[in-house]
Amino acid sequence: MDSSPSSSGRPPSHPQGARAPLLMLRNPSPRANISMDDDTVKLLKAAYNGDVPQFKKLAKRLEKAGKSMAEVVVGMEAPLHRGYGPLHYAALRGKVEMCKFLIKDLKFSVDTTEALGMTPLMLAIQYRRSAVGRLLLGHGADPNKTCSNGSTPLHMAASLDTCEGAKLLLSKGAYVDPMWEQKTPLFLACQCGNDRMMELLLRHRADPNAAVLLAHTPLKAATSAHSLKGAELLIKPNSAVLSAQTHTPLKAATYAHSLKGVELLIKAGADVNAGHPSTALMLAAFAGYTDCIKCLLKAGADANIPDNKGTVAVEIAAIQGLQECVEILFPVTAPLARVADWSIDGITQHAKITRSNPQDHLLQEDGKPDFEADGDAAFSERDYARALTLYTKALETDPDNSTLYAKMSLCSLHTGDKGKALDDAGTYKGMQPNLSKSCYAQGAALILMKEYDRACEALMSGLHLDFGSKPTDIAYSGDHQ
Repeated sequence: MDSSPSSSGRPPSHPQGARAPLLMLRNPSPRANISMDDDTVKLLKAAYNGDVPQFKKLAKRLEKAGKSMAEVVVGMEAPLHRGYGPLHYAALRGKVEMCKFLIKDLKFSVDTTEALGMTPLMLAIQYRRSAVGRLLLGHGADPNKTCSNGSTPLHMAASLDTCEGAKLLLSKGAYVDPMWEQKTPLFLACQCGNDRMMELLLRHRADPNAAVLLAHTPLKAATSAHSLKGAELLIKPNSAVLSAQTHTPLKAATYAHSLKGVELLIKAGADVNAGHPSTALMLAAFAGYTDCIKCLLKAGADANIPDNKGTVAVEIAAIQGLQECVEILFPVTAPLARVADWSIDGITQHAKITRSNPQDHLLQEDGKPDFEADGDAAFSERDYARALTLYTKALETDPDNSTLYAKMSLCSLHTGDKGKALDDAGTYKGMQPNLSKSCYAQGAALILMKEYDRACEALMSGLHLDFGSKPTDIAYSGDHQ
C-alpha cells in the first residue's frame, strides 16, 4: 500500500504517491470506467488546492443538478483516484481551511476511509501535515484506527520519523504498542534507525522487549541498523533483553558488521556464546569480520562450540576461504578428529574437500564420491597432505576399512607428523592381527629413533597397498586389501 509503511519497515525517501492524486485528476481516463462528471472532478481539484470559494460554488451547482454532497462522495469511490474524497485530498495537501470547511460546514466524517482504509488523519501523518493532524484529532479523529493492512497512524509516523505527528497521536491517546505485521512502532523506529522516535516512544513506555516473529526485538533491530544511540536507549534505562535462544542482538550487530554495536552489547553483559545453532563468532567467521572475531574471542567466545551440523568456527572460515580468519581461530580451537592434519594448512585442505562438488571426485558405483580413490590419486602425485585429508574423509563412510589407517600412517610419515603415523599404524595393527608383530615393533622403535624412512619400510613390509598408480616413493604392489 503506497501510503503505509513498506513491508521492509524503511521509510520512503518522500511520501509515496504525493503527486499521484493531482496527476490522476488532471487526466481522468474514460477507459477507467468512472462515472464522474466534470463538475465532480473540479470539486476534487478544488479540495486538493484548498480553494474553498470554488468548492462552495461547485457544490451549489451540484445541488441545483439534484445531487447531494453524500451522493457525490459515493460516486467518487473509483479505481482511478483510489476512492479519495475531498477531505482526503485536503488533508494530504495540508489545506487546513478546506478541512475546517468540510468538517464544520459540510459535516464530513473525520474518519472517512478510502478504498484501502486510509483515513484523512493517516494521510496527514504520512505527508507531515501537522496542522491538519491537530485539527482532525481535535474533532475526534481516531488515532488508533487501522487501515486495511492493519497499520495505524503511529506505525506510519514511526517508520517515517515524523516525531511531531507521533507526539500529536500519543497526546490524543494513541496506543504505543500496536502490532502491524508483527511489528510495533518502536520496532519500526529501531529498524529504520530513527533515534529521536525511539526516545519519544520509550518515554511513552513502549515495550523495549516486544518480540515479533522469530524473536526479533527492538534492540536486535537497532543493532542491525547500526543505531548505537538507539541501542543505548534500549539497554540503559529500559532493560532491553540482551539474549535470546536463537536470534540475539549480538548476532544482529555481528551480522551487520557493527563492531561498536558488538562492543556495546558485550559491555552491557550480552552472552557471547548464545544463539544456538549458530553463535555470533560463527557469523563473524562466515562473513570474514576479523575485527568482530577478535573482539568476541577477547570477551570469551568459545571457538569450539559446533553448529547443528557439528561444524566449528574455524571450519566455517576455512570453507569460505578466509585464511586470515582461520589463522585467528586456529590457535583457540581444539583439534578435530575429522581433520587428519591438525594445522592451518591441514584444515584448509579439509575445507577444500568439504566444499568441493561431487563432480570433482572419482565416483563409486552408487554415484557417491570415492574419497579413497581420490586419496590414492593424490598420493601418486606426492600430495600427501591432500591424500591424508581424503583418506580421513573416506573413513567417515567406511570406518571398518583398516587399509585406510595404513595409508594414513604412510601419509603422516611423509608430512612429518610422526606421532599420528605411529597412532594410525597401531590402529591398523589392531584391526589386522595377522600383521607381523616384529614389523610393528621395529617400526615403532624406528619412529622413536627418528629413523622415519626405515620405519615406513618396516611398518609396511607386510602390507601390500595398491594406490591405483605407478609405485610412489616406496614401491608397493599387489591386491587392495
